[in-house]
Amino acid sequence: MNKKKTERECSVCGSVKKKVLFQQSFAFAPEGSLLDGYDVVICLNCGFGFADKIPEQDAFDAYYENMSKYEYEYKGGESDFDARRFPVGADFIRSLVADSNVSILDIGCTNGGFLHALRQVGFRNVSGVDPSPICAQNAARLYGIEVLTGTLSRLPENLKKYDLVILSAVLEHVRDLNAALMQVRKILNPGSLLYVEVPDLSQFNNLQDAPFQEFSVEHVNYFSVFSLTNLLMTCGFERLESMQSSTVQRGKIISPELKMMCRMVDMPMQERMTYDAKTQEYLEKYIESSRAIESRIHTAIDRLVKDGRAIIVWGVGTHTQRLMAKSSLSCANIVAFVDSNPKYQSKSIKGIPIIAPKDLLNRQEPILISSSFFQQEIEQHVRSVLGLKNEMIMLYEH
Repeated sequence: MNKKKTERECSVCGSVKKKVLFQQSFAFAPEGSLLDGYDVVICLNCGFGFADKIPEQDAFDAYYENMSKYEYEYKGGESDFDARRFPVGADFIRSLVADSNVSILDIGCTNGGFLHALRQVGFRNVSGVDPSPICAQNAARLYGIEVLTGTLSRLPENLKKYDLVILSAVLEHVRDLNAALMQVRKILNPGSLLYVEVPDLSQFNNLQDAPFQEFSVEHVNYFSVFSLTNLLMTCGFERLESMQSSTVQRGKIISPELKMMCRMVDMPMQERMTYDAKTQEYLEKYIESSRAIESRIHTAIDRLVKDGRAIIVWGVGTHTQRLMAKSSLSCANIVAFVDSNPKYQSKSIKGIPIIAPKDLLNRQEPILISSSFFQQEIEQHVRSVLGLKNEMIMLYEH
């Protein structure tokens, strides 16, 4: 896997003229991580926002095949969040597609939860593709749905043509957007449909989770309705309908979503592209509000460092990696990191081991929860499942 960083041309218009708005950094990323940072830029020609100076697509494909965080989650079914989110998307598709017998392929389907939701609203012919063999096994076990192993850029051989292809929570992860969408065209029947769901950039600032969390180690494209429409048009997909929505993840944390249904048409459609005048504004507001939240968190971290106590940090994802890069957390007396993803366990950050939650049973050190989204869930797991009385250090008030 080649992780060498290269500059991207704009996936929407092909321009290499861009403006840097922010530099994201993930210093001391754990072994196996995809990125150690990137530039958040906008295209000066069309306005699209994306992460620049990142590895080539093959590095992304290998990462999602080998380091999937979804295959070990929710083995008994989808999460409460997905149980709320999937039916909204399924109902949106049902409102636009009358025929229950259309052939549907969900690319990047993880454990098959969205396909199950589509079955629940009457669609009979559903199947999926996912990079993780374990996710494919989970889909078969949980829902009896066939899922083949592959990626958007390397689809399984001999796929048939479909009436509807789904890319839900996929395009924000893809470096080579044009090439990926050209692959989709090859497996669609003439005039067939493409359903896309991505994080909604226009809502980032209003539905703030943790600072800069949307600039994650995996999300490298930032879509407004304008830029998503432009991208799809340049690849020969005409927008039929779109919907902006949000789903409660847990507590006060809300996920912003942009859903779009398109029809495949003859190429090209570049002449209908319009300049996205909103993405820069959306990104700059999100960056400003994230900096304000981050300043408060850094103050709390400074107190921990000054105190000098040995601590354990729970979580090694985007949140922790940015704190290690930009706050004084890397100077704290950290004796271990904890993560529930088995693929990170036994690895290390800055020479400090990453251990499993069960390995905390004989530890007495305070536990810093380095997560906004999972903060309450982690605390409950420590108290109720592990039965530990360690001091818990929280960074967020939910």
